Amino acid sequence: MDGVMDLVDVLAELRAEAATLRLHGHAHDAALLEQTVDRVREAAGDHVTWLTEDDAMLRSGRSRGYLRARFAEWERDGHAKRDGRRRRYRACAIARRANLAAARDAARRAVHGSAA
Repeated sequence: MDGVMDLVDVLAELRAEAATLRLHGHAHDAALLEQTVDRVREAAGDHVTWLTEDDAMLRSGRSRGYLRARFAEWERDGHAKRDGRRRRYRACAIARRANLAAARDAARRAVHGSAA
């Protein structure tokens, strides 16, 4: 990610610019910029959300070893980073564990609903 700012950093910088605008009497402009930042952050969802290693394990159902084996590759791609000694993973890079119970319930409802 040489030379390209991370979206999280861009949004933080824009929020700081909004604070500066407000400080200099441009409250309306600051509010518009903050609303835009909030909308972009919401739209970016998992791309701007960083998980601890424990949270990544819970989300994915994968082991610490599995995550660590892929850490270097994800780090090169900008989807993992070190925060001191802790490892963090971008949520969009961590697949969610399948919710088999919910899938079964949905299938039952579909079958019973179409039979009626």
